[in-house]
Amino acid sequence: MSDIREILGVDEALLLRMAGAGPRYTSYPTAPEWRDDFGESDALAACARAAQRLDEPLSLYVHLPFCERLCLYCGCTVEIHGQRERPDRYLDAVEREIAIVAAALGERRRVAQLHWGGGTPTFLTPAQLERLWRMLSAQFELPDDAEVSIEVDPHVTTAEQVELLAELGFNRVSMGVQDFDPVVQTAVARDQTLAETLELAAQLRARGIAALNVDLMYGLPAQTEAGLADTLDRIVALRPDRLAVFGYAHVPWLKPAQKALERRAPVPEALARARLFALAVARLGAGGYELIGLDHFALPTDPLWRALVEDRLQRNFMGYATAPAAEMVGFGMSAIGDLGGAWLQNARTTAEYEPALAAGRLATVRGLRRSEEDNLRRAAILSLMCRMRLDLDELERDTGRRDLGRHFAVEWRELQRFADEGLAVFAHDRRFEVLPRGRLFLRQMAMIFDEYLRRRAADGPQFSQTV
Repeated sequence: MSDIREILGVDEALLLRMAGAGPRYTSYPTAPEWRDDFGESDALAACARAAQRLDEPLSLYVHLPFCERLCLYCGCTVEIHGQRERPDRYLDAVEREIAIVAAALGERRRVAQLHWGGGTPTFLTPAQLERLWRMLSAQFELPDDAEVSIEVDPHVTTAEQVELLAELGFNRVSMGVQDFDPVVQTAVARDQTLAETLELAAQLRARGIAALNVDLMYGLPAQTEAGLADTLDRIVALRPDRLAVFGYAHVPWLKPAQKALERRAPVPEALARARLFALAVARLGAGGYELIGLDHFALPTDPLWRALVEDRLQRNFMGYATAPAAEMVGFGMSAIGDLGGAWLQNARTTAEYEPALAAGRLATVRGLRRSEEDNLRRAAILSLMCRMRLDLDELERDTGRRDLGRHFAVEWRELQRFADEGLAVFAHDRRFEVLPRGRLFLRQMAMIFDEYLRRRAADGPQFSQTV
């Protein structure tokens, strides 16, 4: 059994006191606060505001929702298909969306980051992948130093697709693993062998795509410390540049397919989840990986680690990122954008998304223009989660405010309990610093600054477990 106190520096009683549900803060305000009356005109207005920042690059995200099969733990927005031609109609809609948004952005077309996620982007055939690339490159400028990444499933990705991705200029690949334990894979309906994972990594590296990210999960049904330890040892031997080790988010009220997991195997409780995470911290740390924030790990040579030590780390819908671009455009069904001081989200199904674009209009159905107070609290939350501190003098310089000691007086007092638990310290009366043993509780610290959270408490379950 993993020694939580020895590895994480906290005891089981503290974990139980801190356990509960809360946001991951990949956005603030969080998605439940966004408005359903936020539509195309709001999206175009956000693009117009963003168009004024000509000197700043953009991040682009494209959501490709198709999968051959459904993994029962999945919290993504996906559609299950067996027909490889199905994405053609979807790409017609994406092409129209790209053209509308590019026109609304005017001359602001330079891109620092491009990411294709899903779903399974490599569900698309090589011809479809190339078509999408050409659609984007026709409207946006992708300099040679841009980070160009894609999520792949080793079970379905072919050598031909790898060859094409290298030719197009992809330089970072993220592959899901979750857990190699066959008992866990059976429970979650995922079939992925170690051999095909190693083979795909070798193919990518042979074609010059050396930057590799691996996604793992802890807290999955039927997961054991012995099984996860074996997976971790094999991953360390694979030597990816970075890893995301996510706590399984059991939210069956949002993802009904997860209800089947409860019938297959018990979902680990807080202490069992913490032991699994402690195991990951220990094994990956011994393998030379540094813990980044909540749940990411990176080699000291990776840009993610450098971003942390240089105070450039950011957090977005994909987790922690180096974020050379502050604003993001999202294309495709359910895609989320962060433009012109607003969150924007597209229709969540292709049945809604495709007809809207066929009619020549954007498929934006939800969003929120952030207030000045939203932006202030967002900056405080990001500072905690990305800098591991909150310095009111820094925050005043960054935001132009001069009254934060008074403005956050209640929140500042509430942070004291983390110092009392030995998870953080007040360096002085205006600077709060998270200790390494406190990183497990960054979400709880951030929740103090979420002014929507208390109002939301009576609305029923909204978020996954924080521990």
